[in-house]
Amino acid sequence: MTFRPTAVVRRALEAMARSPDLALTAVGTVFAAALLTGLFAAALGGGQRLLSAWAGEVRLSVYLAPGADLEQARQAVAVLAPGRAVEVVPAAEAMRRLAEGLGEQARLLDGLGPGALPDAVEVAAPGIALADARALADRLRSVPGAAEVDFGNAWLERLETVLRRVRLGGLALLLLLALGTAVLVSNTLRLAVHARRDEIEIMKLVGATDTFVGAPFVLEGLLQGALGGGLAALALLGLHAALGPRLAAALPANLPLGRADLLPGGLLGALVAGGAAVGLVASALALWRFLRRP
Repeated sequence: MTFRPTAVVRRALEAMARSPDLALTAVGTVFAAALLTGLFAAALGGGQRLLSAWAGEVRLSVYLAPGADLEQARQAVAVLAPGRAVEVVPAAEAMRRLAEGLGEQARLLDGLGPGALPDAVEVAAPGIALADARALADRLRSVPGAAEVDFGNAWLERLETVLRRVRLGGLALLLLLALGTAVLVSNTLRLAVHARRDEIEIMKLVGATDTFVGAPFVLEGLLQGALGGGLAALALLGLHAALGPRLAAALPANLPLGRADLLPGGLLGALVAGGAAVGLVASALALWRFLRRP
C-alpha cells in the first residue's frame, strides 16, 4: 500500500470524527494538565518578576561602629560602589527619619538619646539584581568602621529560597503530571485502537506495514495533544484578560506584572508543543502495545 501524507491526515481526522467521545476525553486530559502547568509557570514567573523588581529597588546601608570616621567611610563606599549615589546619614538624621516614619507613634522614641541609632552610609542601587546586590554588600563590609551591611537581604533571601524550592518541587510535579497525562491519554487511545482492531487486522492481512497502519493513530494523538495544549493556552490568556486588571490594581504602581511577565510567548508555545509531544508519545505507546501483542 502506498503511503500518502494527505491520506494519513484524512484517516486521522475521520477517526476522530467517528469517535468524538474518545477524542474529547484525550483532548480534555491534555487540556487539564497543560492548564495546571501554565498556571504554575505563570505564578512562578510572576514571583520571580516581583523578586527582581524588589531587589532592583535595593538601598544598601552600611552601619558604622561607635567612633568610626563617617567621612572616611563615605569615601570608601564611593570607591567600592562607583557610579552610585552615596549618602551620609548621621545618627541624628536617622532618628529624625525614624520619627517621621512612625508618625503619631513617634512618642515611643521619647527618652532615647541621639546615639540610639548608629551613623550610616547609604548607597542607592536602582535596577540592581539580587545577586549583584549581595556581591556589593560583601564588598561594603570591608569599609573602615563598618559594623553591619543591610539591604533587606533577610526577607529577600528567604523569598529567593522559597522560589527555588517551589521551582524544584514544581519541576518534579510537572514531570509526574506529564507522565500521568501520557498514561491516561495512552489508555484512551488504546480504546480507539481496540475499537478499530478489525480494520487494522484486515490492513495487516493485505500487506500493510506497521507504519501505514500506525501513522493515522500517531497523528491523531499528536493533533489531540496539540489541541488540548492550544485550548489551555487560550484559557490562560482569557484568565489573564479577566483577572489581570485586578492583579495590577492590587500591586504597587512601580511593580507592574504584564502579560509578558506571566504568560510569555515561549510558555504558550511550550504548552502547545508539550501537549502535542504527550499525545504523540501516548498514541505511539498505545499502538506499539497493540501491534506487538501475540
